[in-house]
Amino acid sequence: MKYFIGIPIPKNYKNKIEILRAEFRFFTTEPHITLVPPPALPDEDTFIERVVEVCKKIKPFNIKLSNIDRFGSRVLYISVNSPDLLNLHKKIYESLNLQHEKRGYTPHLTIAKQRPKRPVDIEKIRERAEIKLIHSPEYTLNSIIVYHQPKEHSIYIPYMEIPLGQ
Repeated sequence: MKYFIGIPIPKNYKNKIEILRAEFRFFTTEPHITLVPPPALPDEDTFIERVVEVCKKIKPFNIKLSNIDRFGSRVLYISVNSPDLLNLHKKIYESLNLQHEKRGYTPHLTIAKQRPKRPVDIEKIRERAEIKLIHSPEYTLNSIIVYHQPKEHSIYIPYMEIPLGQ
């Protein structure tokens, strides 16, 4: 199985994003902020024990969802502001001895992205997002989620929630 580690977002905001995605027939893994992407993690869940140990030492912290932005013409996202999130990312990578991506870590919440056989109108989605997602919340993060892909080419689903500071 393939895994990734994600940051949950407030349920009411997650629902708004899912409704927006459905309007444009963009169906994918539930809205989240990626902490460690799938290629970085092993295919077995043996890494989870070390992630739990890191999370025990991290107290809950604030995350601010900010502006709507783009990575080129492929990805529409909401920017994320949280120095503590950058610290958590660093500590997990160190604990698991993972190699950092060359482009660096830019915390973000993907709204929609281009896929090879399923094009979407990023500009149109952006226009709707600027209306529907006008209020970007600040919230306290109390846990992270390990997601897994039950079978190849399927969406990732929650596998395990790991609390912070416990």
